[in-house]
Amino acid sequence: MKWVLCLAILVATVTCLPAGDSNPPQEGQQSRGRIVFQDEFDYFDSSKWQHIITAWRGGNDEFQYYSNKQQNSYVRDGILYIKPTLTADTYGEDFLYHGTLDLRPDCNIDIDGGCYRVAGDEIINPIQSARIRTINSFSFVYGTVEIRAKMPRGDWIWPAMWLLPTSEVYGGWPRSGEIDMVEIRGNNNFRDGSGKNIGNKMVASTNHWGPDYAHNQWPLTHFEKVLESGDFSSDFHTFGLERRPDVMRFYVDGNLVGEIRPPAGGFWEMGGFANNPGGPNIWANGSKMAPFDQPFHFIFNVAVGGNYFPEGCVNEGYQKPWQMYDPRQMKSFWENRNKWLPTWNAQTEDNALKVDYIRVYEL
Repeated sequence: MKWVLCLAILVATVTCLPAGDSNPPQEGQQSRGRIVFQDEFDYFDSSKWQHIITAWRGGNDEFQYYSNKQQNSYVRDGILYIKPTLTADTYGEDFLYHGTLDLRPDCNIDIDGGCYRVAGDEIINPIQSARIRTINSFSFVYGTVEIRAKMPRGDWIWPAMWLLPTSEVYGGWPRSGEIDMVEIRGNNNFRDGSGKNIGNKMVASTNHWGPDYAHNQWPLTHFEKVLESGDFSSDFHTFGLERRPDVMRFYVDGNLVGEIRPPAGGFWEMGGFANNPGGPNIWANGSKMAPFDQPFHFIFNVAVGGNYFPEGCVNEGYQKPWQMYDPRQMKSFWENRNKWLPTWNAQTEDNALKVDYIRVYEL
């Protein structure tokens, strides 16, 4: 098969431990205090987790809308499931082409028609999923996080376990930062231009930060863990995050994947922002870890499609059924469901993100 250059692939530009390192530093996993937040998922605790309800397609033009329907987020036998389903299974296929999705009055993100969407040249979001967060119940600044989870399997499924600032002290995104603890593409065999499998054999951890969208320096704080055998959709793995006043670390199964240690001038110096774009240091009133020196809360979600799946990569069996700038991306995706839907194995719940527990410890 002829490989083509994969555009917009996330490239790590910081030093990571090689995947086979058997004796990495263990500071995060050894320096635990008391537990300050946990959920063992014996039941769905609505006092801890709040649902996002919106048809806004996010910053990457994904294909799902988020609901609080029980088929998309539920707990069974001590496991939290976040499972994408077909909107047509709820409302019928004709609804996608001629219906109106009205999420009022429960809708809580009304961006780009997020609360009220009418089918036209583009169809209604063909996927129904869930996104939950702890914004009203728990946020933290420094500490150690452990999450045991099993990633979903299925083409174009994009689960994420991540954190956002509870108050945007330094301004709108990405000024106040974003911490992506775990992201993955659910495809079994999705390869970039070098032939590397960037599907469900690889998880990524990334921080987003910068004075504006055009100067988001995430490549300096992006890390990848690729399994030499197996994949992250076949079994549970433990994902770790350590936040300290001078360093941040990401772990997979106790192994250090990446470390962020800003210089004396903090992330402003690290990003070279004094020269580009110039101007005053937007984090001057914070610590060296600013903007990551503020309370952040957790978000778990399962998205589908969108621009997280780059152009020009090679997918097993068939090519990506939409293009980035097509105004009818969702329609193209939906009308090619005979190709991707069989990979979901929805009857077995393979396409669900499964979370065993989350625990947050003091330093």
